[in-house]
Amino acid sequence: MTPNDILTLPPSEAEEACFSRLRVLDETWKFSYPEIGLLCRAVEKQHLWKQRVDPETGKKCSSFARWVRVAAPWSYATVFAAMRDVEDLQDVPAEHLAEIPAANIGTLRQLSTAVRQDTAIIEAAKTMRAPDFVEQVRKEYPLQHLEKKKTLRFVMDETAADKVEQVLKMAEEKGAGNWSDALEMICEEVAMQWRLEAEVEQVIANE
Repeated sequence: MTPNDILTLPPSEAEEACFSRLRVLDETWKFSYPEIGLLCRAVEKQHLWKQRVDPETGKKCSSFARWVRVAAPWSYATVFAAMRDVEDLQDVPAEHLAEIPAANIGTLRQLSTAVRQDTAIIEAAKTMRAPDFVEQVRKEYPLQHLEKKKTLRFVMDETAADKVEQVLKMAEEKGAGNWSDALEMICEEVAMQWRLEAEVEQVIANE
């Protein structure tokens, strides 16, 4: 059942279907990154999050963000990144977008709408490894501007470096294609967590 099919269901059933599917995707998001974005975009736009009872309060979820925290506790930042990406790729049919691995989404976002209409490019995005897909785009559409890589270097003690490597490997287990992707994932997660903490502190300060 696709996200569009789910939206034909009554609200309570649609929310249950989205919630259940997202719980599965939370464990395997690297294979279903676009689908996460499509599902959650539907939940937000249709206000389906209001159907879920928050296990902590016993009441309906107070916001979409809270629904996400309940449905995907390990991929909170990933959900919002995926939603942003599918929003930017609305010109790509959902049935095709759902088959594109996370590693190629960033490159696809950088391409013009016209290039994204090329079925060969979409098929390449579905099947190719990220470096090969970039090479294919450069070959077929040399005038497309693809973001260049920037090298960052860090020097730290061995103990600290071991800790960093351990966390990077954990990010890979959650779907990061390489350590560069892992570092970006970790930064997004931390930034989101700090923003949430700041919001809580602000609420407490206003009481």
